[in-house]
Amino acid sequence: MKRARFLAAVLLLGAASAQAQQTQLRPAAPERVDAAMNARIRAEGMERSRVLETAVMLSDVHGPRLAGSPQYRRAAEWARDELASYGLRNAALEPWGTRRGWGWEVTRHSVELVSPYYARIIAYPRAWSPATEGTVRGEPVLVSIRGEADLARYRGQLRGKILLNGEVGPDTTRFSAPGRRFTQAALDSMSRITDPGSPRSYREDAGGYAERVRQRQRLFARMREEGVAALLEPSRNFRAVNVSAYQAYDSDVSGAVPAFVVDAGDYARLANLARRGRAPVLEVSLQTRESTTDSVGFNVVAEIPGSDPRLRDEVVVAGGHFDSWTAGTGATDNAAGVAIVMEAARILQAVGAKPRRTIRVAFWDGEEHEEYFGSRGYVRRHFGDPETGRLLPGQAKVSAYFNVDHGAGRIRGLYLQGNAAVRPVLGTFLEPFRDLGAANLTLANTGSTDHMPFVGVGIPAFTFIQDPLDYNTVTHHTHRDVAAALLEDDLKQAAVVVASVLLHTANREELLPRVGR
Repeated sequence: MKRARFLAAVLLLGAASAQAQQTQLRPAAPERVDAAMNARIRAEGMERSRVLETAVMLSDVHGPRLAGSPQYRRAAEWARDELASYGLRNAALEPWGTRRGWGWEVTRHSVELVSPYYARIIAYPRAWSPATEGTVRGEPVLVSIRGEADLARYRGQLRGKILLNGEVGPDTTRFSAPGRRFTQAALDSMSRITDPGSPRSYREDAGGYAERVRQRQRLFARMREEGVAALLEPSRNFRAVNVSAYQAYDSDVSGAVPAFVVDAGDYARLANLARRGRAPVLEVSLQTRESTTDSVGFNVVAEIPGSDPRLRDEVVVAGGHFDSWTAGTGATDNAAGVAIVMEAARILQAVGAKPRRTIRVAFWDGEEHEEYFGSRGYVRRHFGDPETGRLLPGQAKVSAYFNVDHGAGRIRGLYLQGNAAVRPVLGTFLEPFRDLGAANLTLANTGSTDHMPFVGVGIPAFTFIQDPLDYNTVTHHTHRDVAAALLEDDLKQAAVVVASVLLHTANREELLPRVGR
């Protein structure tokens, strides 16, 4: 009898073991796609879209949205109210922290050649540049100052001078098309990547920036001590005036000098006159308005509450940065990304979607200055510290963060940020949009935008692949970044894809897989 019971137990254990092995070997249940809801999302997004109007309102109507500026606040208040009008809950301007800089906006500026002939010079002030002392008139001095050691060569020679700093090299872009779309061959090549590459971490992405800022600050402080009246430097982009970083958003600019970025062709014209002894005379003027009354930085947030009592405390987050540079109106960088996410939320409300988890949209302050002030502050407040790795309880309740910040081109898929485990999940969610060209995935990492603080605390965070169009060649950080650069059909497609991905991520039974888990 004992032997019989022993044999029976062995047989039962063997059967249980075999069943367990079969369970382990059995493939995971396929992701469910709601075809009927996708059809409704398409119809709403393609036939009744408001995405272009939203992007135009954010950009051309409200103007440039430099972090800390009055235009940023006015546009943010409009976006908050617009999200509330869609029916989203808890729409708010949420503080992320205190900034040390000040609000800044241009009220008037000009750079004019008045001798040996007249010409209006195409030039734009660098952000947070101090005003000139009235109109500065004089013959510009051609210099090459890259650092404090270079400046030492000109000691005592620059008081009251207008500097032409740098040279214009040959235009190597003139025989290449300014705009393009990804070919399927290029996307297929991206899909076969096995090494995600850099940046692999938040620290790698942000490394060295603070020291570069300090170096710039020291150089401009020395220029001010030397009495430089105005600084003119050439645009790095021949097709448009690129006005990237002058000082950091969160830094003291009181030691800076009035500075402009000049169209490369116009700058070369001035340099040619100076080099050939034709004694060009410039009149330079910059008037600004500064405000130190509002030291609180804030993001725009709103949400569609989850409908499942068991899952509603978990969240799927989507967003992009809200701030912009000042020469244009920040249409492709990044009113387009904000409008796409806002439209995705509007679509979900309009079609009556009931996500099981909460879908939260968030638009970030201070991204353009490479330290991700808004998104980093938000992550620190809710999920953990991306610099130290210290986590808060809320980190475990985030399924994913999806970022839109690669211009105004249509979505072609997702950068998986090295997270191979999500490929079958997100591949299934994108498959219904293969006909729209959006079903492409790559393991590749990509950085320099607001998903990186989420990566820094271990949250699955992704950026959408978008057709480049002329983003990097013409509009990125330039005076050409205005609403005329937007393509309505691309924005519609992108909003539809984002709406579906957010809803299906919110409705799956489990959180998205995490790297190393």
